[in-house]
Amino acid sequence: MTDISQFSMLQLAGYIAQHLKARNIDVVLVGGLAVACYTYNRYLTKDIDMVDISYQSPRALQSAMNALGFQKKGRVFVSDETDIVVEFPSAPLSVGDEFITNHTEFQTAQGAIPILQAIDVVKDRLAAYFHWQDKQSLVQALCIMLCHNISPNEVQKFCTREGSQEAFEKIASFHKSLKNIGALEIEDIERFVVTHSLP
Repeated sequence: MTDISQFSMLQLAGYIAQHLKARNIDVVLVGGLAVACYTYNRYLTKDIDMVDISYQSPRALQSAMNALGFQKKGRVFVSDETDIVVEFPSAPLSVGDEFITNHTEFQTAQGAIPILQAIDVVKDRLAAYFHWQDKQSLVQALCIMLCHNISPNEVQKFCTREGSQEAFEKIASFHKSLKNIGALEIEDIERFVVTHSLP
């Protein structure tokens, strides 16, 4: 069995994805590690979240993870070889009420890892902000938008549907101000969001 103890989080995600693919289980990376990828590790996370888009049985998924040395503990999979926790949120692949049909890939030393497109990770973070008023999710969304030149106009329909026109206008204003000052670091964006807090 491969020694995973020295794998980075992204390497482990790639390794798991390739192992699952060999067993006809197709997964897509979502959540915090997807944010970390698109913010060039400006955001750090402690777990791997992947959605099984092949709709294999929980038993098949558990068997595949067991073969890698991971055991199911509640909702997550853990291994004695690493502190990294792996979770498989329920399918379908969606952000807010929007179903996702396209994704892309990140290359790792352990193989390719299917991942949400940057704009869909932005939408996912914005949905968390709209529904739970989670300012950290808003900070992450803004950071990805700034790192990848995603215009607020590209998410306007999503924002007005999931949140409100007023919320979109405030987000667009934040984006413009942050872009003007060249803010790319999570800490700087967070400070700005807290200082100019949305209601």
